[in-house]
Amino acid sequence: MIFFILVFLIHTLVNAYLFFRGRAALPRVRFAKAIYASVYFVFYSSFIIAMLGRNVLPMGWQKIFYFIGTVWLAAMLYLTLYFLATDLIYGLSRFFRFAPRMLPFRRIQVVSGYLIVLAVLLFGYHRFTHPALVEKEIVISKSGGKYRDLKVVALSDMHLGVAIDKKRLQQYVQLVNRQHPDLILIAGDLIDNNVLPLRKEEMQEEINRLEAPLGVYFCLGNHEYLSGIEAGMEFLRKTDMTLLIDSVACVENSFWIIGRNDREGGSRQPLSRLVAQTDSSQPLFLLDHQPFHPEEAEANGIDLQFSGHTHNGQLWPLNLLVDKVYALGYGYRQTADTHLYVSSGLGLWGPPFRVGTQSELVVFNIHFK
Repeated sequence: MIFFILVFLIHTLVNAYLFFRGRAALPRVRFAKAIYASVYFVFYSSFIIAMLGRNVLPMGWQKIFYFIGTVWLAAMLYLTLYFLATDLIYGLSRFFRFAPRMLPFRRIQVVSGYLIVLAVLLFGYHRFTHPALVEKEIVISKSGGKYRDLKVVALSDMHLGVAIDKKRLQQYVQLVNRQHPDLILIAGDLIDNNVLPLRKEEMQEEINRLEAPLGVYFCLGNHEYLSGIEAGMEFLRKTDMTLLIDSVACVENSFWIIGRNDREGGSRQPLSRLVAQTDSSQPLFLLDHQPFHPEEAEANGIDLQFSGHTHNGQLWPLNLLVDKVYALGYGYRQTADTHLYVSSGLGLWGPPFRVGTQSELVVFNIHFK
């Protein structure tokens, strides 16, 4: 509760700063200021309404409030950075007297700020709606049983719900199937904030159109718990995916897939206990949503770990923070015989933008030796 109160206060303070910066650029006409205040209140309150009403609002209203609210979250970030930087420059210019005073600074600041942020968000929307296809060649020094080579499509963080609806899910499924994978791995956060939109649009129909002869394997992410794990499990059971929650699966007596429970779920088995249930002389693939402690994978002989969760920060400069929090916040690393990949995710949470990051689908071309 304290965390949400703190977030609400920060949200309110930042909006107050942006509101008065924008108001200072308006003409001194009461009608104009009244219209501005009304529109701004809609921007400020939309995300709050969307979150508080996600289980009660009609779907159409949810989409409207969620879209306005999340777009404004991203705009807030970049407007705040821009206004703070230009306020600093303006303050220095006043002190050192290197800028002419007759310039209408506030009007220039606000108009240029909104235009620049609009351009940044349009670019970010394109980066979200056009996922990159990342291909990695992986050599595993073990026999693959029936397989010398394996094509694995791996994805995470689709965040299906109000923003990423059935229509966009259909595009994702088509993108995955165009790769003609042998195996599909999904590393959590299939669900976004609540299961209601997935049930109403019957999104399991699209999920069940994923095509891979060796199956689709999925582990839980933190959003499966945040959206309500019981309702989430009820939905997931309608899909054809094999759900691994601190469990293992042997595929064609050739390799193993280990799926860990997410850290949000509380207690989970040690990785060593899960590995003990496998034949470690065969290739071991690990699905673990949050990429904490990657050294555990190496210590337990994991050949390939696939994770998500970080979104690579999603919006610059948050990706710089991700690099400080995680040993590997995004991308590929090999340590000894263990390959680790942390994906930025195919979908995203909240603002429908990728700035300084990229939505992606990962294809592993695996070669056994």
